[in-house]
Amino acid sequence: MNKILKDKTRRRIILVLTDREGLSYTELMETLRIGSTGTLNYHLKVLGDLLEKTDSGQYRLSEKGELASRFLTEFPEQGNTLKTKRVWWRRFWIIGFVGPILWLLIALYLYFSGYIDAYRAAQSIFVVIFGILFTYFFYRMVRSNTKEQSQKEQNRTIQDVFVSGRRPEEVKEEIQNWIREENIVIEIEREGFIRGRLGIPALGLTAPKYFEVSFKPDQNGVMVHTEGWISVYDISEKSFSNKALTVGSIPRKKGWKVINRLWLKLRAISK
Repeated sequence: MNKILKDKTRRRIILVLTDREGLSYTELMETLRIGSTGTLNYHLKVLGDLLEKTDSGQYRLSEKGELASRFLTEFPEQGNTLKTKRVWWRRFWIIGFVGPILWLLIALYLYFSGYIDAYRAAQSIFVVIFGILFTYFFYRMVRSNTKEQSQKEQNRTIQDVFVSGRRPEEVKEEIQNWIREENIVIEIEREGFIRGRLGIPALGLTAPKYFEVSFKPDQNGVMVHTEGWISVYDISEKSFSNKALTVGSIPRKKGWKVINRLWLKLRAISK
């Protein structure tokens, strides 16, 4: 449930439906101000059994959804993830800066006391400078986005691709071909939804790239919803980019190329 409610839009859906008998699909789009049906469809699919549909086709909270609503009400956002991140960064800065400064003070004390020579003292200064620079670039690489940056990157490379004249089975086969060609490791797979990644989550320096693809019949074809992002140390999530490097030298271009090849494949099989 924590992973499902990690997304801001899904939290809003739960809160909007709290204490309501139900809302139609159109009312949800208008209330949440979501302009893409693919985006709303994706979030409704992820919420799964937290929601249920009435006989009239309206969405409402299930028993499990009401539990999620109570969770969000009793433990507001500022008291969970964001607060945890702030505490983490505060400790990070204390260790990252106080440690090297203490090392420098000790080295200077030993130098002026005659315990070490000038060469050793210079080495200590170099280590301190290197440590501070490393700390700074590490922070720039994995730091949480500011509000403005989050607004710019919150799409997480979201795109809807309509494949006309094809059945879901054909689209799924093309997606699986793409997964094999790109050597993507599947993490979750269920009907109409696949989540995979490139890279090793436990090793943050590999900057694992995540891909989520959902698809369902839509009129005379299949609507495919895609999302792609990089998660560094499970602290910061950033969208892919068509630029070679970004702040902190995180290579996001490869992720963009991989997901772009999927978009091209889907458009190519569209009749």
